[in-house]
Amino acid sequence: MAARMRTIRDALKTIKELDPGSAVTYNFIKQLCETDKITNVRLNKKYLLNLDELLKFLNMED
Repeated sequence: MAARMRTIRDALKTIKELDPGSAVTYNFIKQLCETDKITNVRLNKKYLLNLDELLKFLNMED
């Protein structure tokens, strides 16, 4: 299965759709990328991250 790579903003939008009351922020996800807690690729100023891995990290996977 191919990885679902998303920008931080798109990943945050998905999290908010799954849990509207979530306290997860853009800066929190960015910090996870910068510390390599989740798989990511940096393209210029943008990060592309593995959405499935982020949801697993946050225990939000289906």
